[in-house]
Amino acid sequence: MKYYLGIDGGGTRTVAAVSDENGNILCRAESGSINFYSVGMDIARENLSDVIKIIEEQLGEITFSGAFIGCSALDSEADDETVKALCDGIIKSDKIKMNSDAYVALKASDCRAVAICGTGSMAIGETKDGEIIVKGGWGHILGDSGSAYSIAINALNHCCSLDDCGGGDDILFAACDYFGVSAFRNIIDVVYSPDTKKDYIAGFSAHVGRLAEEGRSMADYIIREEAAKFAMDVVPLLFEIEEAESLSVYGGVYKNSPTFMKQFCDTLREEYPDIEVSELMVTPEEGALKLARAL
Repeated sequence: MKYYLGIDGGGTRTVAAVSDENGNILCRAESGSINFYSVGMDIARENLSDVIKIIEEQLGEITFSGAFIGCSALDSEADDETVKALCDGIIKSDKIKMNSDAYVALKASDCRAVAICGTGSMAIGETKDGEIIVKGGWGHILGDSGSAYSIAINALNHCCSLDDCGGGDDILFAACDYFGVSAFRNIIDVVYSPDTKKDYIAGFSAHVGRLAEEGRSMADYIIREEAAKFAMDVVPLLFEIEEAESLSVYGGVYKNSPTFMKQFCDTLREEYPDIEVSELMVTPEEGALKLARAL
């Protein structure tokens, strides 16, 4: 039997799947992020190694016929040096390729465009001629509109203003509760601590989303603002790939916030009234498996 490995490495977690040559899923495994820009190459390799150990516990030691990795640190195909730096000594495979996590999501979709909003955000599409076009994916420092991290930072910025003005708001109280501080100003020590990771800050977005669903005005404003900004990042992608009739969306932000999903769709349809937007039905790691079997 031949074994193939597909990996979806997002900003917070890594999900892997193994299949045989017929596409039958044999096992799955999950670990922390392999985004080597955000967690560092050493930790990325540790997390990748954890995934392989889980697989080996289920299937024994395997040499894969092909492996394809989607990694949120990338926005195009990785060179051999990058592949080796992450995978050498961990994945035994006849062939290994790496590209962005958005790319494997695109290959899992029936649409020619996918918009991802997880810890980070990115939109990717394929023209009729096979050209891959990417929008967004700038990372948390340059800014990923609509991402969980961007929502969290936007909310914390508003909390800073509220605290300076001496006003109370549910979002301010939620921030204190989430970050474990009795007074909001103490959040400085938490946010700037070298032990505080990007995905932990991004996790506050779920609380902002919950408040928005409860109709709290500040949270609702933030969620709608982020959704509209990301939708406007997707508009140029749809224009460039031409005649796109549908779009797949994927990521925790869409799943956790109906308000975000609705505002995203409403803003998108101001430019593309007939666009069909639906959640990705096949998992990105299965898209990676499809690519692995084609190597």
